[in-house]
Amino acid sequence: MDIFAPCYAFNESALIKATGFYPYFLALSSSEGPVVTVGGRSVIMLGSNNYLGLTHHPEVMEAAHQAIDRYGTSCTGSRFLNGNLDIHEALEVELADFLKKEAVLVFSSGFLANCGTVGLLGSPEGSVVFSASENHASLIDGIRMARRAEVRVYDGPDDLARQLSQAPAWPHALVVTDAVFSMTGRVADLRALVELKQKYGFRLYVDDAHGIGVLGAHGEGTAASQGVTDGVDIIFGTFSKSLASLGGFVAGERQVIEYLRHNVRTFIFSAALPPASAAAALAALRVIRRDTSLSAQLWEKVAFYRESVEACGYHTMGSTTPIVPLLVGSESLALRMCTEALELGIFSTPAIHPAVPFGQALIRTAVTPAHSFDQLKKGVEVFATLARRYPIPRITGGALPVANRMDLTYLAPSI
Repeated sequence: MDIFAPCYAFNESALIKATGFYPYFLALSSSEGPVVTVGGRSVIMLGSNNYLGLTHHPEVMEAAHQAIDRYGTSCTGSRFLNGNLDIHEALEVELADFLKKEAVLVFSSGFLANCGTVGLLGSPEGSVVFSASENHASLIDGIRMARRAEVRVYDGPDDLARQLSQAPAWPHALVVTDAVFSMTGRVADLRALVELKQKYGFRLYVDDAHGIGVLGAHGEGTAASQGVTDGVDIIFGTFSKSLASLGGFVAGERQVIEYLRHNVRTFIFSAALPPASAAAALAALRVIRRDTSLSAQLWEKVAFYRESVEACGYHTMGSTTPIVPLLVGSESLALRMCTEALELGIFSTPAIHPAVPFGQALIRTAVTPAHSFDQLKKGVEVFATLARRYPIPRITGGALPVANRMDLTYLAPSI
């Protein structure tokens, strides 16, 4: 068989494109943060991860410009060899202080940081990796790289406790979880995981990409918000959300970070984070630490928007973060509603299988301090219109809808 046979047989995207409801790879020709230009039209962006609205903050943009003037556009090599800049190291020092960890290692990609770090830490002979069932793809791929590890999937702290009870101690185990699950905005119970860690002795790796900058008294993240920072061995974060840049990092014990610095292949063999990206992340971190008004603005607007879409009949799946999911149920309806929302002036993103279980498709929206109340009201009006137009699930309790396959009901009749 031709090794490219699966490529030639792939037709899912062509089928969706044929319906006119293909919502992916939309080209943005300009961005002002809460407003972007798509197809020559200005629309309100409710589909980003720009949780604190800092991508257009003047200090962040100026820092990026100055870094290009000073260092150029690229490091042209890995940090291990010729691409290590003083701003990389300054960023690591300030992040460690912010997160109350001994040391930090900055990567040029958040995906590569998770892949390489989890893959390496889970590699010793006899290792067991427990993975939360809703974990991000980068964590899943990192676990796959830990080839000698036994992998177990768990569904919440109770299920993890049940599996751990099979042995008196698990010093050879690594528990890996998202802190904020990126599609639903659900927050993991890290307190429960730390209690289990204290009982069984495993190591705990927490991906807080969607919590850092948002949760905690000063944005220090999910572990800080639950008072268990010391109980988490490794905290992972990205710069592409609240920190208005690109890249990722891991924070932990100094000796552990030193080991990672000299052994993680996705760090050693990747070009360093570009100067503008490092400078922008550092400037964003300093804004977060200084400007406490950002958090107050964020939560006021999140509360307004979430309560308003719930009043329209949407189930927001218990999210307590700036991620406000609108449960739709049908896969095809999510694609259609996002396309029609864009036509009505709102950019949102569909989350369908495998990002969510079959039958639990949703429209993923997110609020930032940069949104005006008028922009949020416009979003509510658009989704209210769509809720009247289509039969969205009205969940007041009990189980969420489920399905066994892609529902094509709302796509073109020819499909």
